Amino acid sequence: MKNIKSLLLAVLTLGISACDFDTENYQQIPTEDAYQSLQDIQNGMNGAYYAVGNYPFLGNYATAYGDFCAGISNGSRSSGHFYYQSAWIVQDTDSELESIWNYGFKIIDRCTRTIQGGKEILANASTLNLDEDEIAEAKSYISQCHAMKALAYYYLVNLFAYPYQSNPSGLGLPLVVDEPIKEFENIDRASVEATYAQIKSDIEDAETLAEESGIVPSAFYMGPMAIQALKARVYMALGEYETAKNAALAAIELKGKGNGKGNDNEPIDEAYVSMWTSLAITSEDLFTIAKSENDNLSANSLNTLYGSYGATFTNEALSVFGPNDIRTRLLDGNTTLKYAGLPTSAATSNIPVFRKSEMSLIIAEVDARAGRIDDAKDYLFYTAKRDKDIASVDDLPSTTEGLLEFISDERIREFAGEGHRFYDARRMGLKINIQGYQPFDIANFVFPIPANEINAGFCTQQNEGWESGLPQR
Repeated sequence: MKNIKSLLLAVLTLGISACDFDTENYQQIPTEDAYQSLQDIQNGMNGAYYAVGNYPFLGNYATAYGDFCAGISNGSRSSGHFYYQSAWIVQDTDSELESIWNYGFKIIDRCTRTIQGGKEILANASTLNLDEDEIAEAKSYISQCHAMKALAYYYLVNLFAYPYQSNPSGLGLPLVVDEPIKEFENIDRASVEATYAQIKSDIEDAETLAEESGIVPSAFYMGPMAIQALKARVYMALGEYETAKNAALAAIELKGKGNGKGNDNEPIDEAYVSMWTSLAITSEDLFTIAKSENDNLSANSLNTLYGSYGATFTNEALSVFGPNDIRTRLLDGNTTLKYAGLPTSAATSNIPVFRKSEMSLIIAEVDARAGRIDDAKDYLFYTAKRDKDIASVDDLPSTTEGLLEFISDERIREFAGEGHRFYDARRMGLKINIQGYQPFDIANFVFPIPANEINAGFCTQQNEGWESGLPQR
């Protein structure tokens, strides 16, 4: 394919050891030689991390689409940044959409090459004189690549294919399994079901290798707790709720900072509000993209998008916050302070991908769907008590329908600005209110494959009729 091609770049060695992963970011430099040593596996992994955290993917665009295309955020007409997304003016030539596609497959390509190279090095471990600690490191690096590959596929399949629960046999994504896609290679799209099967396979491989390695990296990396958090989110999309719940419980247990229930006081209110202006790992972080003053996204940061570029929250999103909710302290009028940055660098903010609060809300939703009302309320209270008008579980709804409606709004209160809503609404079958349009069922919409990819003639299966799913006036 034209755009899904060999994009392997190595990165600077960050001084990462088996037990102490450096929290600096994932800087890249080219190299001619790949996968001849343990260091090369590490370099390949860090190259994938760099792509995950860059602005065309979770550093901005793939995150922003989650809110701007779901009635949470409005782009500024005057600046033009994400205005067309929030106004649902969609074209197959949108540069942001093409960047998400390209970077998603860049991540998949880098991960696949690193997994392939890493396996070859492990197969020759005795010849290369790798000791037990080095073998464990290699397995940890390969595990993280499997996890990042699954993460990239999850976002791409949610944007460029219909939801699994509504159309599992529909067109999914081109699959990169064991071998990278060759440059200019023709490739067909697999089904949505097959795409999720690939995601599940990569998660299983990530789990196995993480366990074999015995290494637990920090929350700046896709270690065991992040793998379980990803598994929970993926299985929610599949409708396999009990598996999702068990993974969420495992993620909370691995975090080891409270039980995620209503009696859990981690983090305290002040710590919750202040953690957004810190680059340190918090009791909430399961996987967070690390940024630094020397390596931030500058004009392409989420802070700039919600700051000088004038993006705001919609009135509908703001309406779900109560006056005594501590999360209103993260609002500056109608915009967010979650990415306010450091006093010395406004564009420098960590970007949360998986948080403990998400796991508690996943468990609450699963229990609510199963009719386990008291259990659902207990886990829901973990975040709901941030609204000081909710003093106990008795203030929460007591029916499945009421709880699911509350959880839907609670996910807005908790994750506004973090890009969850589009993906939540698709799997929950929610209708979104967008100014100037009729209530819109996002599950009936799919974004087009970028025109440049189609026109190149190597991935020619467009989402035919995608325009018919756009919101109606």
